[in-house]
Amino acid sequence: MFAEVRKSLYNAQSKSKISIVLNVLIVIMVIALIIEISFGINYTGYYVVHSSMNPTLTGAETYEQEGGDYVYVNKKAKPTYGDIVVVSKDKDTTIIKRVIALGGDCVILDKGVLKIKYKGSEEFVIVEEPYVAPENNTANSKNTYPKNDLEKGHTVADGAMFLLGDNRDVSVDSRDSGDFPLTSLYGVVTNWSLKNKKFLTGLHTYFKFQLPKYFGFK
Repeated sequence: MFAEVRKSLYNAQSKSKISIVLNVLIVIMVIALIIEISFGINYTGYYVVHSSMNPTLTGAETYEQEGGDYVYVNKKAKPTYGDIVVVSKDKDTTIIKRVIALGGDCVILDKGVLKIKYKGSEEFVIVEEPYVAPENNTANSKNTYPKNDLEKGHTVADGAMFLLGDNRDVSVDSRDSGDFPLTSLYGVVTNWSLKNKKFLTGLHTYFKFQLPKYFGFK
């Protein structure tokens, strides 16, 4: 009789432990799901293509080829000077560039030297750009803007951004497409993803390109 009671208690304890473990697992999964949903609302990944942001970011030749950096953008952040942003160029195309000036600022690019007269100011100041490599800023014709009135400069429209790529010799940006309205903003590249781009890029490359190849999908 005592043996049966002990056996019954043992079974009850075992079931209780299993129940606790299952409940803990359920709680962990729910928390993970909430975090994932919250993260997805605020952030999204972006795969860099083309060389317009070299050397800050490396781009693949196409979205279907590996070799590009992978970063995250904050979809709710407000852009400011020096931020790298992703904007919608048209309904089907997004591009990644750097914020150089905002509405009301006046911009001059004189043979690669950036000068800005900030909104409310009376004088142009030369802007240091450590992110632009000298070898990517040699095409004086392309790197002179605006060509029609260099002394006066270009005044950025209110509610807009003047964007340039870090690789000035090849980038197609506001020099070609004009100002980008703030409504075209897709997101601001996060500092934490820039600092950890090597790890994030390696992770993305593995799951996007290498793993499918291993199983014969590509």
